[in-house]
Amino acid sequence: MIETLAAAALVSVALSQSPNNPSSTLQLAPRGTFLASDLAITQGFAGMDLMTNTPAFFGTQKKQCEYNIFNLQPNAVPWGAVNPLLPDPFSYCFSPIRNLTIASQEQLGTRWDIYNVTVYQGATSSLPGYSGNDGVNRFNLRADLKLWDFGGGAMGRITAQMRQTNVFPTDTDVGTQVGTDITLDSDFTSHFGTRLVRLRYEQGFLDNHAMFAVGKFNPNDYVLNNPYAGDETTQFLASIFDGSDAAQSGFQGYLLGTALLVVPFEGVYANFVASAPSTQATNGFGADLLGTGLWWFASEVGIVTNLLGDKDAPGRYSLGFNTTNASYESTDIATADSGNGFWLMATEYFTADIGAWAQFTYCDPDVALYKSEFTAGLSIENCFGRKRDGFGAAFGYTTSPQGDLGVQTVSEIYYRIQLTDSVQLTPDIQVITNPTSPSADTNSGGAIVVFGLRVMVRF
Repeated sequence: MIETLAAAALVSVALSQSPNNPSSTLQLAPRGTFLASDLAITQGFAGMDLMTNTPAFFGTQKKQCEYNIFNLQPNAVPWGAVNPLLPDPFSYCFSPIRNLTIASQEQLGTRWDIYNVTVYQGATSSLPGYSGNDGVNRFNLRADLKLWDFGGGAMGRITAQMRQTNVFPTDTDVGTQVGTDITLDSDFTSHFGTRLVRLRYEQGFLDNHAMFAVGKFNPNDYVLNNPYAGDETTQFLASIFDGSDAAQSGFQGYLLGTALLVVPFEGVYANFVASAPSTQATNGFGADLLGTGLWWFASEVGIVTNLLGDKDAPGRYSLGFNTTNASYESTDIATADSGNGFWLMATEYFTADIGAWAQFTYCDPDVALYKSEFTAGLSIENCFGRKRDGFGAAFGYTTSPQGDLGVQTVSEIYYRIQLTDSVQLTPDIQVITNPTSPSADTNSGGAIVVFGLRVMVRF
C-alpha cells in the first residue's frame, strides 16, 4: 500500500500489508462522490507507492535531529502503537534496529521492512508415504530508497528485497502431501536459501499521474493486487487467494519485467505489465530468463469509487486481460504454447475496518494449470477495538482442464492476534474438497482439514 499525506482530513484504512508494500493509510474521497475525487486514493489502488512521508535522498531539506540508537522504541515502526496481550521481551534488543530505521528514513530517504515469519501446518490426512505436516521460516529484508521527487510530481525510487527461506521437517509442502496442487502456505517455497525477490526502479512523471517500473518484481505488484489477501505473512496462506492460480505461467514468480501505471484522472487507472516467465524461477536478477523466448503480457483497467456514499468505504472494480506463449510447463520457446486469459475483480470497504472481495479468473486450458478460478472473502481489521488484530474468511474453487478432476474447493479462516508489541500469532484453518490427487479419505466426498499456526516477529 502507500503512505499518503491528506490535503484534507486523513482517514486510516486498514489495508493489507502486501508482498509489495508495507501497510499505511489511504486518503479517501469526499462523501457523496461516485469516483474517487482525490488523486492519492486512485494512485494507492493502482499500486503507486509514492513514499509521501519519506523525504527524498536528493534535493530535500532534512530536519535536524539527534538520534540515540539505545533509546527505548517499543513499537515496530510499520505497526506503530498496538494493543498487545502480553509484555514484549524484544523491545530493548530491537530498539537499536528501530532507531536506526527511523533515522535512515528521516535523513537518508530509506524505508525498511524487516521481519521473520514462521508457519507450521498439519493435515488430517495425506497421500501414502507423506506425514501431512510441514513448516517454513522466512526472514525478510527490504529497503525502499526514495531518490528524488522533482516538484512533488516525479518521484523516483529503488527497491531491493532479499529473503532467506528454510523449511522443516521435509522439503515437501503440505499441499503436495495432501494431494492438491494449490499451495496451502504461500510462505513455503521450493526456492530455499537466500533469494533476491525484488530489485527494481520506479519513476513517476506527469505529476505522478504515470509511473514506469523496470527490474525484478512480481506482476502481482501491479495487477490483481488484492488488499485483503495479498500478504501471506498477515492474511490468508493459500495461494488461491493471493493473485490467481489461473493466470498463466510465471504470475506468482519474481521475474524480470517492466510495467507502466497510468492514472489519467481521479478514480480511473490503467496498468500494463510485461515479464519473462519461467517455471524455474531464479534466485538472481533473472536476466538469464530473457533468452528463453517466453513472454507474458497483462493489462488491468479499474475504477476507484465511493459507491456506498461513505468516505470511509472506498471500492475498486477492475477488468484485466493477459496473453502469453508460456504454459505452466514451458521452459523455453520449444515448449511454448500460446494462450489468453481475463479476470474480473471487485474489492469494497463497508467501513474503514471491514471489507470484502470477489474475483473470477479464466485462462485457456492449453496454458493454464486451472482453466477457471473464483474466490471471495471477508476481512475485518482492528477486531474488538484491538489495533492490528484481524479476522479473515474466504472461499475459492478451481476447475482443472486435466481429465475429469472436476471442481476443487478451498476454504480458509484465520484470526490474527497482536500478542506483543513485536509479535503476531495467527491460528489458521483450511478445508480442501476434491483435491486433484485425492487421498483415500476424500474419494467418497470427504474433506481434508489443514491446521496452521503462524508467528510473525517485526524488528
